[in-house]
Amino acid sequence: MGVLGRLTRSLSLGMGALLGVGALTATAAAPVQAVAKSNNWDAEPVAGGYQLTLRLDAPAPMRASLPLLAVDGIPIGVAKQSPDRRTLTLISTDPKVLKASDVRLIWSGDVGKSNATRRSLAAGTTDADWLKARRGPLLKDDPGAVGKYQVETAEYNLGDEAVYLPGLGQRSEIRGKVYSPRGAIGPRPLVIFLHGRHEYCYGNDTMPTDKPWPCSGGTKPVPSFRGYDGPATALASNGYQVVSISANAVNAYDGDVYDSGAQARAELILDHLAVWKRWSTVGGGPFGRKFVGKVNLQNVGLMGHSRGGEGVARAAVLNADRGGQYGIRAVLPLAPTDFARATVPGVAMSVLLPYCDGDVSDLQGQKFYDDTRYSVTGDTAPRSTVTVLGANHNFFNTEWTPGQSEAPSNDDWYGEENESPCGAKYAGRLTAKEQQTVGTAYVAGFFRLQLGHETKLLPLLDGSDSRAASAGRAVVRVVSQAPLVRRRDVSHLDKPLPAGSATGKVWAEVCAGVSEPSGGAAVTKSCMTTDDSSDAPHWGAAWYAARTPTTAVTRLTWTGTNGVLRLNLPLGQRDVRRYAALSFRAAPDPLGR
Repeated sequence: MGVLGRLTRSLSLGMGALLGVGALTATAAAPVQAVAKSNNWDAEPVAGGYQLTLRLDAPAPMRASLPLLAVDGIPIGVAKQSPDRRTLTLISTDPKVLKASDVRLIWSGDVGKSNATRRSLAAGTTDADWLKARRGPLLKDDPGAVGKYQVETAEYNLGDEAVYLPGLGQRSEIRGKVYSPRGAIGPRPLVIFLHGRHEYCYGNDTMPTDKPWPCSGGTKPVPSFRGYDGPATALASNGYQVVSISANAVNAYDGDVYDSGAQARAELILDHLAVWKRWSTVGGGPFGRKFVGKVNLQNVGLMGHSRGGEGVARAAVLNADRGGQYGIRAVLPLAPTDFARATVPGVAMSVLLPYCDGDVSDLQGQKFYDDTRYSVTGDTAPRSTVTVLGANHNFFNTEWTPGQSEAPSNDDWYGEENESPCGAKYAGRLTAKEQQTVGTAYVAGFFRLQLGHETKLLPLLDGSDSRAASAGRAVVRVVSQAPLVRRRDVSHLDKPLPAGSATGKVWAEVCAGVSEPSGGAAVTKSCMTTDDSSDAPHWGAAWYAARTPTTAVTRLTWTGTNGVLRLNLPLGQRDVRRYAALSFRAAPDPLGR
């Protein structure tokens, strides 16, 4: 992530030194027939190229990462999955598929890794920074603590096929769990939680079928939407209405849609908001008039976990594109996917990244922050990334956690138990309950700050290193971009510096992206060489936006102690007395130079 590793004499500076407070199509000449095949795969010419099909002996696992087909060890594209998850297909224009000797399923989060290990780092400076990390001051008010209101819970279920989702081409359930502050007066801010991609039915050892949803054959829906009681209760006890919604239908069918379900998840959120618009104005449904006048739909926050993170980002943009019917003010993607390099301008955002994520192990959610910061001129929204060392992908949801879940679940990080730094027995690895309390503190704190304007919680998310008592021993690293009104951008550090900026024994150049050992190259000079996507969360390829440029940075290399980087402010901008800090992002050069 750039904050960990051996210190070197070269730094990559991220975009934004700030002053702030706090193809070619192959056409088959022969008749359509299998032109390459094995016992479990084949390739045949079709319109637009060659269709590669892989058949599995058992259903592919449910993961947030994208399923890729690799030909002779090289991933060539995203595969569509059949509803029973036993058949994967893609169309390639590369005639090399006709000469394949091996075709396998791999996952986007694991590109460059062996099957035995993910982010297997050797002990060293990382351990010192992690196990003996400097601790910032405690916040006076703990956002993870229960507030003054007692919390009432209720559930609603309008049916397993209550609404049609155009982005899915299927019907979905409308089901949710509601957390309400008892006795709270007037309309309250609304926060919607959306879980991610997980098994949708369980029991009776039934495998997925051609019609995987609704659950059948004696199986039951996996209650993933019930897995966020901690942050939901913390928010509701402080006066917020919270609704955690179910998305099992999307999980059942998203393997065969163009965007892996991001649009469908966004539409599902807006469908729930439409239901709550009716229930909070004229009443009806299972609650009668209980919530009339109790929900403020112009002060809405969205939290999305895993693929749900991409769903809530898309929902905010879709809502704005449709005229802003709902006041979506804050978005928190939690361990999210970002397959399409989405930007979410104009909305407060914090991206929570678990360092030991074993599913979305390339931590691609970092790009939500990187891509959004300067995507729109004049954007006034604050944003941050929160990296939690020792946290995995699943355990933020109790229904995805062994020993707590109703349905079968697992630790998504795998490898040796003592493996540094994320094995289950490593000293820095958080227990499930420790991870859940960290999640509660930062999820609740973010929404109370952005929807409730509780500025006392700002130090938790502005990069000043304050921490919540309930986060316990967790080591958390925050990178923040202050709102436009509270900062002055000196340089984004993504273009060549003015002549004379670097003097002495220092050399500056702009770099972006990675080069693959196989010979792939970024358009701009690459910052590092790697075939492991988890090494480069800022620069990893996005499979649905492969041509989109990645974050450019300035690399400084010095050979002596007299190197100076100087950026001159225009004469009218030199009075900086209203600012409290000069900030920039820096990381040891990934090449170790």
